Amino acid sequence: MAGLMFYRMIGLDDKVRPLYKKLDKKMFYDFADLNKKEKNFITKYIERIELTYLLTPSTINIQPFINKEFHYEGVMFITIQMREEAKDNHLPVIGEIIQGSLPNPVVVVFEKQGHIQVGTCMKRLNKVDSSKVVLEQLHYTPWFDPESHDEIVVKFIKTIHVTNIPFYNFFEFYKEIDLAVQAFQHTAITGQFHVIKDEEQHEKQQQFIQQITELENEITKWKNKMKKETQFNRKVEYNIKIQQLIKQIEQMKQQLL
Repeated sequence: MAGLMFYRMIGLDDKVRPLYKKLDKKMFYDFADLNKKEKNFITKYIERIELTYLLTPSTINIQPFINKEFHYEGVMFITIQMREEAKDNHLPVIGEIIQGSLPNPVVVVFEKQGHIQVGTCMKRLNKVDSSKVVLEQLHYTPWFDPESHDEIVVKFIKTIHVTNIPFYNFFEFYKEIDLAVQAFQHTAITGQFHVIKDEEQHEKQQQFIQQITELENEITKWKNKMKKETQFNRKVEYNIKIQQLIKQIEQMKQQLL
């Protein structure tokens, strides 16, 4: 299975005994206020939800991190085996349900047809109710084969190998994985895998990526207009706008390198 191969390749097998504990889908109904559509996603598109690894101070030499904002006492690795009929747009919904239902930091590993997709999300304590958490931005890698020799996949696997992640505390441990997942996610735009740890540089990159995404959406809008347009001169006008936007995106990507 691709998920098991992934865990082996990042060195978890050498550090922690796997649990392979099946989680009842119903528990997510009880912990999360799901609407009918969300419940349908869980029942229809998921074959199995499994707690594969549970990292705690008793199982690995990493200390908890607890303050007024964060409560990181351990890290869970949850494997979700998706059914063939599941679509890519179902995964973010399912990922948010899983992350929102569990207060601990979770590395979600979706598995389907020999490929995996990894999801992470930093969490803060709810200031009104400390028994609940507030989700920050969710990050997802593209689908990939963990045994692939693709340069980006190899760099990602190496970056999150347990021997390369800080063991100071669970916050630093999980944050390192989250940054790597985010870097992999952004390769679709940047074209390269590069983890940025400096907060100022990271924020600058986020702004660039947001601007590029908006420009790409604008290109899609003009392309749709061009398809519907019947007048040749208008088609030419729209195409010029598209080429200008493409050039602008390329210039911005150069600044990310």
